[in-house]
Amino acid sequence: MIEIELNTTDVTVIDQLRAILRNATYPVRINNLIQITGVNMSTVCYPNGTGFQCRCEDQYRWSCDQCVSYGKCDNITSDTCGCINAIPPDGQYCQSVQHQSKNQHPHTFDFC
Repeated sequence: MIEIELNTTDVTVIDQLRAILRNATYPVRINNLIQITGVNMSTVCYPNGTGFQCRCEDQYRWSCDQCVSYGKCDNITSDTCGCINAIPPDGQYCQSVQHQSKNQHPHTFDFC
């Protein structure tokens, strides 16, 4: 898997990218060795006047730690949130709901 970060402050560009990705037919062959089998957009950060809000796309969530560290801008559900009030400086982004549920430990307690 390859991860790509796109930095833009133009919401129109983000909406156009969503439309392109939604309408693409996969796999997309780049050459004889490389093909793109699918694309998932996980996180979109928008300026909100005083900083940024980073929102998760469908089927992605912020961890409890991220929600607490950066401040949530929606409800915490199942120890996750869909929006935080900052761009994490360490390059973190929303994680797949399936990935988070697989990695939960039964004896770990998060207080959100």
